Amino acid sequence: MSEKYKVLIGFDGSKCALSALNDLKRAGLPGETEAIVLSVSDVWEEPEVFNKLTHPEQGPTAEDRNAVQDYLAAARKEAQGLAEKGAELLRISFPAWSISAESRSGIPAWEIIERSDEWKADLIVVGPHGRTALARAVLGSVSQKVLHEAKCSVRIARERVSEENSAPRILIAFDGSEFAESAVSSVASREWPAGTEFRIITADNDPGSRPEIGLIDYIPEGRKETEAAKEWIGKVVENPAQILRSRGIEASQFIRWGDARGIILYEAKDWKADSIFMGARGVGRFKRFLLGSVSSAVAAKAACSVEIVR
Repeated sequence: MSEKYKVLIGFDGSKCALSALNDLKRAGLPGETEAIVLSVSDVWEEPEVFNKLTHPEQGPTAEDRNAVQDYLAAARKEAQGLAEKGAELLRISFPAWSISAESRSGIPAWEIIERSDEWKADLIVVGPHGRTALARAVLGSVSQKVLHEAKCSVRIARERVSEENSAPRILIAFDGSEFAESAVSSVASREWPAGTEFRIITADNDPGSRPEIGLIDYIPEGRKETEAAKEWIGKVVENPAQILRSRGIEASQFIRWGDARGIILYEAKDWKADSIFMGARGVGRFKRFLLGSVSSAVAAKAACSVEIVR
């Protein structure tokens, strides 16, 4: 790899953020990795900053401005301390990485996205929830915003569900789209420990819209394999396996019909996957502008880590 792989890690000191750091041990990231641990002080969610204003209805006084500046300085100092703590923990796990700590003030999701754009990060890593009391029940508001708006790949990192010392299990959701091929290529480019297991799952909630429906078409002479069906099967079965084999990776493969979101989530839970890799969008007829509905649902509801590849 000619350039170092760039990873931006959003860190707020919460349990989920600590789990996200630990999860990176099972992400297969290359030894030549450069990481920034970024902590953001979301000062405008804190009522203390407003309580320090003596006469808000009359406009800020010099005393008010000093109080707010002191508060902002303390918040930035706290954020920098958190970032340095996260960077120190990361160095223990990845001594060969180039790791730095940074802090900002503002809205966390937007600050993470903006720093990622400035730095041209390859991957953003965030936990599913933060320490804010406003975190959503399924996926935290910061994680959700970053997941939908970031230009690069995003990893929603969760605590491990399988045995602590077992080899990673990587589930790749594949539907034949160029986005799914990017996910497979991302897995193939990583550096996985010996014993890592890989599984490709193809799930479709609308088989009637696919050319492979020819496999089950009834005609007077019986069932017929159409050329379109053969082409599709080659695309979803042979192509991803070939990409992985080019890097010495063998993977089991399954194709199932039904709700794609449910099938992927069930497969990950039943197989005790450590992470799911998916493309940002699929081949479905109904697509969201920034993130496919299947990718979004899996990222929000999976029990394991989910990496959305762009």
